Amino acid sequence: MVDVAALRSAQPDLLERAAGEWQMLGGRAGSQVTALRGEVMGQLFGAGEWTGMAADAASASLGSLSGQLSVTGEYAAAMASLLRDAASGIGDAQSVLRAAEDLAAQNKLTIGADGSVSAEPAPPLLAGAGPASLLVQAPSPAAGEVADLVARALSVADDVDTQITARLAELGKFAGASPAAASQLRGADRLAGSFDRAMLPEGASPAEANQWWAALSAGQQQRFTGEFPSQIGWLDGLPAQARSQANEIVMTGEKKQLQDQLASLQAHPPPQYEGGGVDARFGPQVSPAWTQWQSKVSGIETELAGIASVENGIDLAGKVAGKDNVFLLGFSTSGNGRAIVAVGNPDTASNTVTYVPGVGSKLTGASGDINRATTLWQEAEKFAPGKSASSIYWLGYNAPQLGLSQGLHNLDMASAGDAVTGGLALAHFESGLQAAHMPSLPSHTVVLGHSYGTLVAGEAGAHDGMHPGDMIFVGSPGVGVSHAAQLGIAPAHVWAGANSHDPVPDLPPLNPVNALSGNAAYFGTDPATSAFGGQVFNADIDPSRSFSGLDFSAHSSYWDPGSSSLVNMAHIVDGQYGGVMLQQLPSPASPGSVTDPGPIVGPGIL
Repeated sequence: MVDVAALRSAQPDLLERAAGEWQMLGGRAGSQVTALRGEVMGQLFGAGEWTGMAADAASASLGSLSGQLSVTGEYAAAMASLLRDAASGIGDAQSVLRAAEDLAAQNKLTIGADGSVSAEPAPPLLAGAGPASLLVQAPSPAAGEVADLVARALSVADDVDTQITARLAELGKFAGASPAAASQLRGADRLAGSFDRAMLPEGASPAEANQWWAALSAGQQQRFTGEFPSQIGWLDGLPAQARSQANEIVMTGEKKQLQDQLASLQAHPPPQYEGGGVDARFGPQVSPAWTQWQSKVSGIETELAGIASVENGIDLAGKVAGKDNVFLLGFSTSGNGRAIVAVGNPDTASNTVTYVPGVGSKLTGASGDINRATTLWQEAEKFAPGKSASSIYWLGYNAPQLGLSQGLHNLDMASAGDAVTGGLALAHFESGLQAAHMPSLPSHTVVLGHSYGTLVAGEAGAHDGMHPGDMIFVGSPGVGVSHAAQLGIAPAHVWAGANSHDPVPDLPPLNPVNALSGNAAYFGTDPATSAFGGQVFNADIDPSRSFSGLDFSAHSSYWDPGSSSLVNMAHIVDGQYGGVMLQQLPSPASPGSVTDPGPIVGPGIL
């Protein structure tokens, strides 16, 4: 089992370097096979001029050598793929561990070698302050979240270790196989597929992925897209058109597979009641087989509903922006589902905004969120007619969910855990937009977070190196930091809006003491206050509806047509800062002993 010290000291960059060396070895072997079969054997035996026993012996010897080189090349490619997977997995685990260590440092917690979390010793007490043990033993509200992150990091590392060990064992068996056995087990198509898979830039930076793609011929690009659509579709740094084509293949194939599974299940339902009868004491006895069947049917219907929602959102966006101007940059039905849809081509757009949704976001609600992205695209295009815009709906993380079926997962919304992993993915995606954008064209990027999505964006900016031109937060419960200057960009380019009837920005921090400042939100300082140090725009004018008191419907009003929030967001996306209507705010509270707690773990209603 991997411990904290071993994970901390691991060096995935060395594994990446070794993978590259194996990759080069495989490439050289492949080149030798091509030359041997085409140039040497083709010239010697192709015309049929050399025949007889000597020719037969030479042919057999050269064929054996060709087979050995083929097996060597395949083995090298498999090793390169294995090492890249190991480097990527360890890197992911280390990223989560670093997030845990950062959170522990902020809350004066110590992480032990076994993953345990404890408080640092308390400072000496003043006379008469009470027993020291009370301070030493006082639990930190962040301890549980730190422990969860450490456990997640070690679990990922253990999984990687187990999988890589098993794959190494399989490679050991393969290495000892004869070329003839290898040839029988693997045909030429599979051999070519193995080389192709090894060529995929797994674990590469978006810039490296973009360079790899640009170096391929058009035929090679189409082959990779057809053979590995799920990998190509999620490869940050590739052109939007290529990713969209790959993801459409994945979504179409998955839809057909789910429809076939559903039809098969519905054609053969088991009896609903055991024995077909009714127990007089307890009434109808539902068959366990029927319950299991119903659960499978319901799960497939939910996944199909998610696909239909994505398709509907894309269709509606296409009617507004043009069918060929909408791109599916990511798709998956795993978990609650993932989807990334761009209205307008981000590779050529002058202004690109990425919208990160919050709690409850999943595939079945994708249509509504894509409509929000489309609405903002329309507004941005209207205010800057000479510049093209791209408005992206980014559900590239596991958003916390609400509902009776979620059980204890309802508490996920009160933790920054999903935001930490989501922030990493968001920062990587934004780097991919930069890598894929045409260098000869201007590019202004904006990240827009809503609700819990503002915390995801905050994590990406504060901890993961994401540096867009502007950041916008609406309906925010806090972004994980106490001041705009901690987000990696100039505070003048950090914007926030909060409808005064939206209850989410007013959620109190877990520690009541921090509420005394009047600026604290659930996950840090409220970004829509002067104390945060950014710019606050008006989000209260909404001609389409009215509110009275705190109203949860106000939390979804920021994209309402004609609203001041929508107009202001569009001006920010276009870089037209003079057109933004700022909110008049009270001066920040004078400094005192109350400090912002940062990310908090605990029950809440976010």
